[in-house]
Amino acid sequence: MDIRIKLKKPNFDYHQLLLSWFSPSFPIGSFHFSHGLEAAIEYEFIYDKITLEEWIKHLIINGTGKTDSILLSSAYNGDEVNELAFALCSSKERWIETSNLGKAFCKNVNDNWDCKINKNLAYPVAVGKAGKYFKIPLDKLLIAFLQSFASNLINIGIKHIPLSQSEGQKILINFLPVIKKQANICKIAQVNNLGSSAFLSDLCSMYHETLNNRIYKT
Repeated sequence: MDIRIKLKKPNFDYHQLLLSWFSPSFPIGSFHFSHGLEAAIEYEFIYDKITLEEWIKHLIINGTGKTDSILLSSAYNGDEVNELAFALCSSKERWIETSNLGKAFCKNVNDNWDCKINKNLAYPVAVGKAGKYFKIPLDKLLIAFLQSFASNLINIGIKHIPLSQSEGQKILINFLPVIKKQANICKIAQVNNLGSSAFLSDLCSMYHETLNNRIYKT
């Protein structure tokens, strides 16, 4: 007799998922990427706490933090935006970053969390689809995504400006209300709300590959 057992989707607490997925120990290799920040520090566009904070804040509100959050939200809601996510990459290195992070994220949630998503997704699209699969509230997913994005860039600033750990924490604390507000905006945003005015950040992502000494991949 052929007995087939239908496996149920694991019922994880979404807080546990978010703490795991956006932990520094989650193996997607985000610490390899500076998102153009290494070049911005090298060219002295960023040189202290104030300039670092303003740079990252602008990315969250008007740059890739915003666009990636809208792409995440769109993917969460079932829109097919993966090709668009790759097309919006302003440089070769940005394309490599979202591709590598996306593949690593997909591999880990598929292999270890029993998720079933395509493995060739841009990073924000992968997070959106995985979040939907596990029914994580979209606003909470966006907050965790943006806070992880900001934290990674703050850590790069701490190491290479350099800044103290305390200064880095003060920047992150200042970002908390900004991140929450932006998450609520992007939660209801549509694809036609996509747009960026962080041109200097895009240029730095292009300049980065010309640096003589590079620690990060982007």
